[in-house]
Amino acid sequence: MNCPAPLAAALQAVAAGLPDATNHYFVKANYYDHVDGDQERWWLAVMWLNEETSRNFELGPDALQLDVLLDGRRLAHWTRVSIPYAEIWDILHQRTKGSPNPNGWATLHYDHAAMRMPPVG
Repeated sequence: MNCPAPLAAALQAVAAGLPDATNHYFVKANYYDHVDGDQERWWLAVMWLNEETSRNFELGPDALQLDVLLDGRRLAHWTRVSIPYAEIWDILHQRTKGSPNPNGWATLHYDHAAMRMPPVG
């Protein structure tokens, strides 16, 4: 796994915890899409992962890959996503039997330098 040790440890904790339905995770990363030729739009990608919303969690050499449910109306449609390690800047965890509490998250990993803000103006 080609990423800093703190991020690797956090992702390994997520991989180990996902089979337990009481574990919930937020993975935050930079996301880019291309419009009008070479122009990029920058977004924040926030993914809520738990036993019901993700599967096939794989820690590849340069990226996290997993299948996720992106549309609550299409529960049979799983989408494969790949998130380069260099783009992940925050991982949060919460353990609860019900829906997560908005204020009850523990930080597993945070790297402000990895969050790339677009230029203003």
